[in-house]
Amino acid sequence: MRMAVLAAGLSLMAGAAAAQPAAPAAPPPIPLGPPRAFSGYSQPEVPPCRMVSDSQTQCTIPAGTMGRYLIEASGTSTWAAADAAQAMGIVVGVTPCGRAQDKAPWTKGPRTFRFACVATVLTDRPLNVFAVYQDTHATKDPRGPTVTFKPLPWDGVLGVTPFVPKQ
Repeated sequence: MRMAVLAAGLSLMAGAAAAQPAAPAAPPPIPLGPPRAFSGYSQPEVPPCRMVSDSQTQCTIPAGTMGRYLIEASGTSTWAAADAAQAMGIVVGVTPCGRAQDKAPWTKGPRTFRFACVATVLTDRPLNVFAVYQDTHATKDPRGPTVTFKPLPWDGVLGVTPFVPKQ
């Protein structure tokens, strides 16, 4: 008898679950590339970068580009003495994307420091991007810093500026 009641209860629950409306479909993914207002532009892959020196790498975003990119840079050095440190900066055109320093203790061996930024670009001419790597009390990898570009979807934001209003 208990089995019959249990089976009936499970049947009712299964029927109720089947009557539930289907979950709404996920929204379509945000496409890469510029919106219609920027027709004639595209968001191409950025060609391979070239090492300028063991502390600088140059990349060139092609002319006719409009889009958002995640730019990731890294530099590697091997510890040589006390107080060794690493720093990395990225410059897009003439605009600094930022600079960071690794302040974690470092007492031996090689270490790679990574830094990244997101840039929204709109350019009719080729646009240079530089990754600049610095270290102290360490020996740089002779291959120089590395840089990668990942195209990001257009989010509709042309810019934001943070500030604290007068209190």
